[in-house]
Amino acid sequence: MKNKLLSIASFLAVLNANAIEIGPTGSGIELGGFIDIAGQKQGSDTESTFVGQVEVNLDFSSGPISASVDIDFTESQTLDSNSDGIIDSDDTTGGNLEEATVTYNFGNGFSVTAGKMLSYMGFEAYDPTNMYQYSYAYDVGGQQDTGAQMIYDPYDVGLSIDYANDLFSVGVWSSLEADAGYELALAFTGIENLTAKAIYSDFSAPLTAAYEKSTYWVSYQLDKLLIAGEIAENDQLDTGDDVDGYLVMANYGLTDAAAITIRYSGLEITGATNNTVAYEGTKFTISPSYVFTDNFSGLLEFSSYDMDQSAGTYVEPEELIAAEFIYTF
Repeated sequence: MKNKLLSIASFLAVLNANAIEIGPTGSGIELGGFIDIAGQKQGSDTESTFVGQVEVNLDFSSGPISASVDIDFTESQTLDSNSDGIIDSDDTTGGNLEEATVTYNFGNGFSVTAGKMLSYMGFEAYDPTNMYQYSYAYDVGGQQDTGAQMIYDPYDVGLSIDYANDLFSVGVWSSLEADAGYELALAFTGIENLTAKAIYSDFSAPLTAAYEKSTYWVSYQLDKLLIAGEIAENDQLDTGDDVDGYLVMANYGLTDAAAITIRYSGLEITGATNNTVAYEGTKFTISPSYVFTDNFSGLLEFSSYDMDQSAGTYVEPEELIAAEFIYTF
């Protein structure tokens, strides 16, 4: 998720495209970010969940050195689950330092970055500004914490060395914390409009909850059509659950402003030590989106789940309906 997704003309451009220079002309100091307001309703329950997120990005560059600080504020409310008109829960995360990095660019394709940064892993991005729909592919309807982050790594403090040219890019990241994990990323970009990535993550000894993760994805842009596929795996080596998933998706630009995304994904959750299947099922998502202005866009989503009734003890997730609006600055 560290590397941004391919931009599509019918959806949001790269977030920093709207950043404004806040220092003296030529100072290299820019301010950007987004405001995300979303609501969802799942199944026949009376409750609806509303999420508000604000992210502020401050970027600085001077010669070969650049720095970035991203601060995230999120509040989630679940409203009126028993139809009594009273808010039942109010989950406020407050401010969260999502990224704080310093990069030195050697000018020949090589760069070194240190700080708190997003993971290389996964086709689906961490921030909603780089998503093609509202929900993640790998979830079980909110019953457990088994969304995208159960497969992808989110972010950590570490140091990365990256190299990129027109044919390929490679990245090596190592944690600077006690867990001492690492990530390896390789991307092939030698064919126009084609991107293929392989990412491997290892957080083993001395962790008691050690794991290995891997994602392999490919995307191809054909005029207004983007197609993509991914296989993702999370192997817990000592405890917990293994999570395996896959997705195929297509995004088509109907006009310069309107687009539609269709996604089909599968998920399997098994015990790490006993291979007992806890959940096995698929998810279908359709999501139309519209860009109202260069700064403001919105989307709708409908997702349905199909669980293998012979697997595990999970209740089959109910249909999800969501709406989301994003303003970038």
